[in-house]
Amino acid sequence: MTTLLILMPTGGHIDTPCVHSLMGLTQALSKRGIGFALRTYEWSDLVISRNYLLSVFLGLTKFSHALLLDSDMSFEPDLFFKLLDFDEDFTVAAYPQRRMPWAALRSAIEREAVKPEAERASTATLLAQSLRYNIPGVFEKGQPWPLERRDGFRKVPGAGTGFMLLKRAVPEKMAEMGVALPVPDFNGPGYPDANFHDFFSHLRGREGGVMHGEDTSFCRRWVAGCGGDIWCYEASRITHHGHLAFLGDYGLVDKP
Repeated sequence: MTTLLILMPTGGHIDTPCVHSLMGLTQALSKRGIGFALRTYEWSDLVISRNYLLSVFLGLTKFSHALLLDSDMSFEPDLFFKLLDFDEDFTVAAYPQRRMPWAALRSAIEREAVKPEAERASTATLLAQSLRYNIPGVFEKGQPWPLERRDGFRKVPGAGTGFMLLKRAVPEKMAEMGVALPVPDFNGPGYPDANFHDFFSHLRGREGGVMHGEDTSFCRRWVAGCGGDIWCYEASRITHHGHLAFLGDYGLVDKP
């Protein structure tokens, strides 16, 4: 039986569109008869927050799946069920970085402008193609990643943790294989329900040349440490909410 624990680290707030998405998801879960709970954690250190939340999932064995969800994502509930129905241990949905690629978007628009109007891509298509997403192209620099697709999903070397669905087998195997070490000093009143393990601390790259982020480090523990696979839904539609900075220079404006 599927039971879901939604895990959300926050900086003290949740974006309003994310709240709407959560409400839509929980209503859809209820219609399907899937039990669920939400666990949030507010802390300045994201590694600690993610470690605690996933350790709660590890400790609460009544839950079969965990959805790692960032508080600035909005989505349609069907996206979650695409991942769930694919029925793999580790599935993700791609989402864009919170950066507006002005130069790339302008170049794309200029390329389209020389085409006949009927052949031009839409503005939405050009924007989607210009954005950068949370899916790396390689596992190690200079080594191509083999392409494998199945049923609308693609096997990837890693992903951001903003929308990530895990079966219980993932943290259990990471703990069993010793790639997520126990941290017994964190088990106790300050971190209730947690079988506390270190899933997310930063790993060093080859020869110490790079320090991987917490999401990349988690994925590397699974792929390299456990021989696991990560599957990404190729038609993911997610809005990553943030703040744009609008630089005005009235001196450059044509005035009447």
